[in-house]
Amino acid sequence: MESPLPSWITLFAAVTIFAVMLSLGLLLGREQIAAALHRRMVIAAILFAVVIPVPVLAVLFVKLLGLKGAVAAGIILMSISPGAPVALRRAIEVGRGAQFAPALHLAIVALAVITIPLSMAVLDAIFEKDFAVSPLHVARQVFFAQLLPLGLGAGFRALAPRAAAWLEPRLARVANFLLLAFLAALVYALWGMLAEIGWMPTVAGVVLTAGALVVGEAVAWRDPAARAAAAVAAAMRNPGLALVIATVNHLPSRVTAAVFGYALGALAVVTAYVAWRVRGQRRAAGADEARAGGIGT
Repeated sequence: MESPLPSWITLFAAVTIFAVMLSLGLLLGREQIAAALHRRMVIAAILFAVVIPVPVLAVLFVKLLGLKGAVAAGIILMSISPGAPVALRRAIEVGRGAQFAPALHLAIVALAVITIPLSMAVLDAIFEKDFAVSPLHVARQVFFAQLLPLGLGAGFRALAPRAAAWLEPRLARVANFLLLAFLAALVYALWGMLAEIGWMPTVAGVVLTAGALVVGEAVAWRDPAARAAAAVAAAMRNPGLALVIATVNHLPSRVTAAVFGYALGALAVVTAYVAWRVRGQRRAAGADEARAGGIGT
């Protein structure tokens, strides 16, 4: 597949994702792993929510609407590509899942090495195609885009915790700025192709992401502190992995536009969900303070 993106945007994407994951690695310590180990059953339920429902919903969406070609391929590839780098930042922003989210994200991206090739095999049978991707292709993308910067950040935190605590919020602000700039550059570069293929991938991103948020909340309903992180983890998909699959299978360049069209819809819905969650937590905290003040008087 010949990429429709100029080389500078590809480089910009790599720098942005590395900065995002490095800043998140500065938050990753033994306490996060311990928090996850105390929630083994919840993690198992969330991993199920990440891997199974979204691809099933995507297949139904594509079949019911009769979608074909690059649009259908982009939607399906996104549905089977979990562990978006932005998902971890969004989950941490909600607050209550901050301790739990990093270890959950590590489990998701590690499992993707197995789940993506298996999902491709199932989809081949459903759509009677001959697509494939090896665990090595997935592992290479996951390692260099996510695990390496996460590991560097976690290692720096272990060696210099005070310096890591000082650096993390500053690097996070830089990473967030880079992310916004990258999204703007991406829309600019792909606008013509997005207009050509239509807004169905974005609609799919909105619909399937909303459904995934509901599923994620449902599987973690017994653990209120994990619900938001579970919902975001189930909803966010990884465009980088989707494009690896497209490249390995020599799919047309319009699939790139479909992938990012889906990603834009997903990001809009998850951002709105996180804002709603944060507002709810602030209202609850304000109500608790008001009750405490009333009791104190």
